[in-house]
Amino acid sequence: MSVEQIVQQIQRLPASEVIRLAEWFNGFLASHAPTPASPDDDWQETPELVAELDRRLAEYAANPAIAIPFEPDYFDTLKRQLADERAQKASAR
Repeated sequence: MSVEQIVQQIQRLPASEVIRLAEWFNGFLASHAPTPASPDDDWQETPELVAELDRRLAEYAANPAIAIPFEPDYFDTLKRQLADERAQKASAR
């Protein structure tokens, strides 16, 4: 059965069955998700960083017009930068 066929079958289910499926699938994902070790596993936000993020969120909430939209290629550029950085770290090992 293809993913498209599964999607079609799910769309035919009543809401209560979709909820049951979603609960089961969440449990399935949690029990099968890979847990790769990452150098960032021990990273935690400092109280100063949390305070700064809270300050910025409050500033934005008070005045949403201050938001600056991303450039159209922002995420592509970010992905390339991350890939380059990962490649450098991998070659340094």
